[in-house]
Amino acid sequence: MRVVLKMKALEPISVGYESIGIETLLYSLPIVKEDGTALEVPVIPGNSLRGVLRDQMALQFLEDVKSAQMGSKKETETSGNPESLNAHIGTLLSLFSGGILSGEEKAQGMPNIKKIMENYVYPLLPLSIVGVALKKIIIPGKIKVGIGYPVTKETKSLLTDLGVSLNESAPALSEITSSILITRKDDTNKVMQLKELLNVQGKIEEAKAGDSAVQQRLYRQVVVPGTVFYSYVEDIIPMTKAEWGLVLKTLERLDKIGGRVAGGLGKVKIELSGIDDKKWREFINAYTGYIHDNLNKILNALKTNPNDFFKSSSEGTVGTDEKRSGT
Repeated sequence: MRVVLKMKALEPISVGYESIGIETLLYSLPIVKEDGTALEVPVIPGNSLRGVLRDQMALQFLEDVKSAQMGSKKETETSGNPESLNAHIGTLLSLFSGGILSGEEKAQGMPNIKKIMENYVYPLLPLSIVGVALKKIIIPGKIKVGIGYPVTKETKSLLTDLGVSLNESAPALSEITSSILITRKDDTNKVMQLKELLNVQGKIEEAKAGDSAVQQRLYRQVVVPGTVFYSYVEDIIPMTKAEWGLVLKTLERLDKIGGRVAGGLGKVKIELSGIDDKKWREFINAYTGYIHDNLNKILNALKTNPNDFFKSSSEGTVGTDEKRSGT
């Protein structure tokens, strides 16, 4: 299944590629026009969009598990606060960063791949969807995230060939890019004005380098607000309804792309196509049901140190014999 993403820039978007002097350039790719000429087009790399999707998917999943845990506690307890959601740092790194590949030459034990999948990867849906690295073992993800191409006069035919139906008029490529100024200034004098509020300790010379600038001026190339990009998410390994439910729920909350988000860049509005309301509700309900039916297994997996799978003894065994619910 494929879901098409229409992303409209509400703020300037800056997906940085490299810096030349004081300017950060946009990530761009060469494309060949129908007349055979080539031109550079600013894009949203699929890997960049996938990284944002991974982070938001991990947050969405943890929030939903926490909510299910609280609901479960309320059903069994009449007083007291629900216990905190416990998670091992290694598992959190797996959820948000995809895990860490190790360069160890000696293995502590032969991991049981079936046990890893059943008791760790499958319960933690984000790992099943986008994949994870456990030492030297890589569990591949199930989804592909396409490159985001802007809608311009020069790229309309390319997007049409990719299956995007375009009705809106398109600006020229030269009209969608600009540069913005980013400044940083020396605030030591402002800090010294706080002496009426508090006792400022130390000397100015101790807080700044001898060659520090009074003000720094940096520039970033950006795609201007109003620009529309199209990308897609599709499963290259068939996903369950519950997995699709998590992907769709995550896409609902996705609203920032690129760098300098804290500085006022990157806000986008995303609209999805390629799925009807009936299927949407079916997938969301399947995802909610999966968490409810497998809550204990998910909680056990969250507390697991993924390195335990590589121990030679049985102490690294996690999870239960609870059967995974198919959707």
